[in-house]
Amino acid sequence: MPAFVERDFRKYLTCGVLAHGFGRARCPACGHDFLVAFSCRARAVCPSCNARRMAETAAHWVDPVFPRVPVRQWVLAVPKRLRYFLVRDPQRVGAVLGIFLRVIEETLRQASPGLVVVPGSGR
Repeated sequence: MPAFVERDFRKYLTCGVLAHGFGRARCPACGHDFLVAFSCRARAVCPSCNARRMAETAAHWVDPVFPRVPVRQWVLAVPKRLRYFLVRDPQRVGAVLGIFLRVIEETLRQASPGLVVVPGSGR
């Protein structure tokens, strides 16, 4: 096994355990002290550190990157039984992506009946 796998797993075992390090925090409103355990930052195996990283990344995208306009997110979830057929065949992936994008376009057109599309502009 590579050394980084063992290192990250050992870090994960200490993640969130106060005996392995902590910081003290104080609530400015009520003055209550509490301890916050250090995290392992082992991205490969630690679910809590992965969740924190995902939340930080999402906050980065929402706050300074995306403009202050409504944003719609579309997610394609492929059933597990079909993933096997897509994993090694780029043509099949392209076909599925084409269907997905076509359905999104149709949905957006139905939701925006007054929209005028200029040919060749991509809008």
